[in-house]
Amino acid sequence: MDRPDLAWTLLLRRRLPTVLARLFPEIHAAIDWRQEYYLPDKSLPPRAAASRTGDREPDFVALVALLDGSQACVHVEVQCTRQARFAQRMALYHARLRDHLAMPVLSMAILGDPSRNWRPDSSNDLCQGVGTTFQFRVAKLLDFGAQVMASSQARDPVTLAIAAHLLALATRHRPLVRYREKRRLFAEFPRRGQLGELKELQRIIDWMMPLPEKWQRRMIMPIENDDGMGGWDHTKEGKNTLNYLIPEYFFQKGKKMALAEGKTLGRVEGRAEGRAEGRAEGRVEGRAEGWAAGEANGLLAGKRQLLLLQIEVQFGRLPPARRHCLDRATAPQLERLAIALLDAESLEAALNAAGLRA
Repeated sequence: MDRPDLAWTLLLRRRLPTVLARLFPEIHAAIDWRQEYYLPDKSLPPRAAASRTGDREPDFVALVALLDGSQACVHVEVQCTRQARFAQRMALYHARLRDHLAMPVLSMAILGDPSRNWRPDSSNDLCQGVGTTFQFRVAKLLDFGAQVMASSQARDPVTLAIAAHLLALATRHRPLVRYREKRRLFAEFPRRGQLGELKELQRIIDWMMPLPEKWQRRMIMPIENDDGMGGWDHTKEGKNTLNYLIPEYFFQKGKKMALAEGKTLGRVEGRAEGRAEGRAEGRVEGRAEGWAAGEANGLLAGKRQLLLLQIEVQFGRLPPARRHCLDRATAPQLERLAIALLDAESLEAALNAAGLRA
């Protein structure tokens, strides 16, 4: 399922100045970026216990300093489907935020839907010409298509996100086309960079352009065809940028090697048993047992390799004693370790939680 809202929220949290500079340049120009901005709690309780709208949580909220020395709240909502009362929801968020934070609120909306004509930018509470009107700024991603396609291949994260978003709209229900376009986007990643930044770009494109499992597994092929790294710089930690593909690559390689070894062993054992009980029956049983044993060993080796990569990304290179501990872990212990690594503060804590000790 496509989740572009998650991708844009991540970009806003990590790269707010870049996103605003590209999508809302006037707002960007009014903010003093020399001062740090603050991301507060987004939860907005109702102003009254009898409120009919209940608690609310905007997509993104930040507190910034303006060039005139005042403070303001930046509110950005990401809307990727048409919604009849979207403008009214924006007005409600604006009122709640202004009341909750007691400061001006700069309201913006990123519209990522496929309709060129849907552009809500205001809400009014008018009755016979009396009432209030609320307006907010919008960035329609479809409007950036020509700019994105005309840009060079050395793309910044926001340009890559816009390109991925537009390609996701154009390739819905077309997995083969999406697979090809996703490969092309990965090829346009910067060749050098911090591991965290490249992993962030990979995660954004994954959320923008998810693939069915069949096609996601085929994404391993570019890596396999080029010594396992798909043309990436082997001297930098950038080789781990496709970290969701590399563990799968090693998993498949380990499984193939173990299966081949199991088949060979099965043939040898089959021949030995065949001399005693019949050559044909021995071969069949030996191959079946070897295949099963090889597949089991391959799966276990794949899990170990995946966890080893995850540990090295989180905690650095694994010491030999800890590597030995991982090598002798059973399948249930590896499963417990995978769960423990999700929120462990240290490698020692994760190993202890999985029942593994050096």
